[in-house]
Amino acid sequence: MTIRAIFFDLDDTLIDDTESSEHWAEVAARDEAGHLGVDPAALARSYLDSAIDFWERLEPGSKRPPAGAIRSSIWREALNRHGADDPDLAGRIAKHYDAIRLEGVELYPDAVPVLKKLHGRYHLAIITNGFAETHARKIEHLGLAKFFDNVILAGEMELIKPDPAVFRHAMEVARVEPEESVMVGDRYNRDVAGAHAAGMRAILIDIWKDPLPDGAREADIVIESIGDLPAALEKLEDRDG
Repeated sequence: MTIRAIFFDLDDTLIDDTESSEHWAEVAARDEAGHLGVDPAALARSYLDSAIDFWERLEPGSKRPPAGAIRSSIWREALNRHGADDPDLAGRIAKHYDAIRLEGVELYPDAVPVLKKLHGRYHLAIITNGFAETHARKIEHLGLAKFFDNVILAGEMELIKPDPAVFRHAMEVARVEPEESVMVGDRYNRDVAGAHAAGMRAILIDIWKDPLPDGAREADIVIESIGDLPAALEKLEDRDG
């Protein structure tokens, strides 16, 4: 069946997220918590570890955190790892980090050319595990909205990838069938496994080089970067005959 809709993960798929997050976390830690005597790089790593823990703890049905509480709670946990329990300081670092990271966040160089090529040919949508608090301004700042017909923030639905309900909802919004849909993402367990569970095909951007779980179904196509996506879609469409 002809591909009609392409669904994209956001962070580390379209956006260079992990490396930029580490850099700006270190800057925020140095600017706001230098008086603690803690190595800013070490505090930044603790922030990233705490952030990973936060996102991995989320499950379908997880309640949305109170407005404005996500970043500050993660920074508070990072500070606790270094013996500093200071919620006011955590709030200041979080505010500073959000501001400088938003200004510094960047798309992968190939992302815009690829989106320009695909826009108008397919229904394009984002499916991300984020909340409006953490992702909406980033999408707006990068000017991504003009390329996408829909943005699905799973956290706002109290869902999380790889729950197939997220992907089914996205297809319902796009009015497409699973056979007409392709998911593109960088995480096998979140993006590929979830898409397959919903009947979609999936393209993995294999930046992490993680081994597949034993017995796992492989992605339909594996690519090295977002720039390889148009050729991968052509290959999938050739398979459809």
